[in-house]
Amino acid sequence: MKFNYKLHRLCGASYGTPAATGSNVLSSSSKGSNIVFTSDGNNVLSPVGNRIQVLDLLHHSCRTLPVEARSNIRRIALSPKDDRLLIVVDVNQYAMLVNYHRGVILHRFKFKRPVREMKFSPDGSKFAVSYGKFVQVWLTPGIRREFAPMVLHRKYTGLVGDVTTLDWSSDSSLLLAGGKDCQARVWTVDTVKDYEPWTLIGHKKPLIGVHFEDKGKTLAERDQFFVGSGNTGSSLAGKLVGRCYTVSQDGVICTRECRKEEEDDNLSNLDDKKNGLESLGNDAVDFFSGGGGADALSLSTGQAGTTGSMDQAHAIVKARWGTTSRHYFNANSSSQSVVSTSYSSEHSLLVVGFSTGLFGLYELPSVSNIHTLSLSHSTIGTVSINPSAEWLAFGCPKTQQLLIWEWRSETYILKQSGHAYGMRCLAYSPDGIVVASGGEDGTVKLWNSQSGFCYVTLPKSHTAAITAVEFANPTVVLSASLDGTVRAHDLHRYRNFKTYTSDVPCQFLSMAVDKSGEVVCAGSAEPFRVCVWSVQTGKLTDVLTGHLGPVAGLAFHPVRGSLASASWDGTVKVWDLYKSDSTPESFESGADCVCVAFRPDGNQCCSGTIRGL
Repeated sequence: MKFNYKLHRLCGASYGTPAATGSNVLSSSSKGSNIVFTSDGNNVLSPVGNRIQVLDLLHHSCRTLPVEARSNIRRIALSPKDDRLLIVVDVNQYAMLVNYHRGVILHRFKFKRPVREMKFSPDGSKFAVSYGKFVQVWLTPGIRREFAPMVLHRKYTGLVGDVTTLDWSSDSSLLLAGGKDCQARVWTVDTVKDYEPWTLIGHKKPLIGVHFEDKGKTLAERDQFFVGSGNTGSSLAGKLVGRCYTVSQDGVICTRECRKEEEDDNLSNLDDKKNGLESLGNDAVDFFSGGGGADALSLSTGQAGTTGSMDQAHAIVKARWGTTSRHYFNANSSSQSVVSTSYSSEHSLLVVGFSTGLFGLYELPSVSNIHTLSLSHSTIGTVSINPSAEWLAFGCPKTQQLLIWEWRSETYILKQSGHAYGMRCLAYSPDGIVVASGGEDGTVKLWNSQSGFCYVTLPKSHTAAITAVEFANPTVVLSASLDGTVRAHDLHRYRNFKTYTSDVPCQFLSMAVDKSGEVVCAGSAEPFRVCVWSVQTGKLTDVLTGHLGPVAGLAFHPVRGSLASASWDGTVKVWDLYKSDSTPESFESGADCVCVAFRPDGNQCCSGTIRGL
């Protein structure tokens, strides 16, 4: 028999990977991934374990892509402009090419070295991947299935430590990467004649973010304020042709400028006019390397004489990089470190996430602080800014928090968090709209099954892990815990209005509520018994004894007032709660029983054991 079930959506977490039960330490496979906005800025792609959630911020709904990675996802990248291609890389370096709109896997492959960063070029023709100490640039494949869609364009070397961050220039002609060796390196994507890669130094800690300034903004600043010499007030001589920023883990941001001497420009133009062979050589290099194009051709033939009419790769030839300013984010605190950064080149805004749960929004190149806010008590593992620079997305892997913040109005667009140490039990409401979940952290969360979002976290009343949750009626949810209590919660006022306790200290493992919602039962670990309470009065009406092991499962008969209990002693007992002197009927199993359930008509009862029977 085949059931046509399909995954509809994930509930319980909107970001990150649930940690092991009872563990407060993040493993290498549960440190979370990056968060990506779509090109319109209205949807957010958030990895959860080995799945990807797509959250619609306008309609307040979410869906889960019908693709599944082999293990927890480490990095995702979405092609710009059209959002056609999604690349997913897991912690074991296995990658998938996915048609985002159709949710179809086009190709699977594996990187042989750890991938810590991945980013598409602004024009969408290539994507760069950190490959250990190297950077690989691949040609973007199409959206149709091919035998070998992955074509390696070039591998870039020069860094001593593993690459941790990278960025593209606005015209997709330059590539900037930083690593654990506290250095950054600038390459041209295609071969450019007479260009030598530059290494940018000056940091004492590994680099967390490297960012190119938009070419149009750089040239507009130079032409508007310094038309004559192009000197923007910097101590470096020459005409400004490029600018970038590097951010290190210790909270230092350096502004780097690339400047070109006027004399060198003029001499090179004279040489190009006098020597036709050299211009032909430039054309040949651009042609065979696949770069340049019309801009490079006009430059070599003398049709363009300014750096604004050529791409940045040709503009920085024979230019020099230098550090013009240095700023410190951690001037008031030495305990916090920079964990993540995101930069909007169009709006010149930099978002920085710190290890203490703070984030800062800065305007570049002045590095003036626009906004600072504390979002969480745990580390902000990733930050992202949408194309319009209105919404900021933050992910905290340890607490599985996903926050969308509108910094202009200072309001939350979305705020979701999962259970701190994992989910242990759940239950549907009678109308099927609400799902209640109980976690190892002792909290009860209510989820809307239609949207997939958690709309309320009930005030924490349990002091230990919750082992069972049940709905007495659509407005009352009951929770049993290892702290020895069963609590009733009002879903109108979202408060605990009744607490049920045993006459002796115990830990409850299971719970059941009768069909009328008037009687609640809970099975304990030690002593091995079942406690029965009245939901209305809260009094302990009966105690059922007879099991020789912890009571792991309870179930009420759908028609009669019978209760079935499953225990680790290998027996299932059926009790008649409305006859005080009745003897329970016992059924033997060949192994420890862990669960029990009645058929909807009540004619059969089934139990599960640890042997799989």
